[in-house]
Amino acid sequence: MARQVAAPRAHRGSSNWLSGLACGALLTFATGIALLAGALLAPAILAAVAESTPGRPVTRAMGLCGAALVLRPVWHLVLAGGTVAAALDVLADPLVIGAAWLAGLCGWALCELVPVAMRIISDLRTSARIGALVAEEAALRAEWDLG
Repeated sequence: MARQVAAPRAHRGSSNWLSGLACGALLTFATGIALLAGALLAPAILAAVAESTPGRPVTRAMGLCGAALVLRPVWHLVLAGGTVAAALDVLADPLVIGAAWLAGLCGWALCELVPVAMRIISDLRTSARIGALVAEEAALRAEWDLG
């Protein structure tokens, strides 16, 4: 009998350590950019803290949708010098923060509402198909005098 060798477990410790190091470097050397990106991606950050689903699909969707509207303000901040004062000036515009948070909300809605809509559509199609089959059965019974 051959023994099965267990696959080696992946260690996430060094990955977490490097992620923490990168965040610390960002906060130290690019505080304004970190402040702006953190404020605009706050819904995705909160989802990351709250979600426990493996793979974190809602967090990834919210982060991706939010990041789509975070790139422009961050780029403008970089062109303006990347200072904390410039970041606070950008955050003072409610359209910037509102649009980024709304994009994150759209990512959440896609993850929560699309499966419900697909289920409803599937149920409606199934009901229509069952109705068609019942009608076909009745027509065949009437044609063959079975019933």
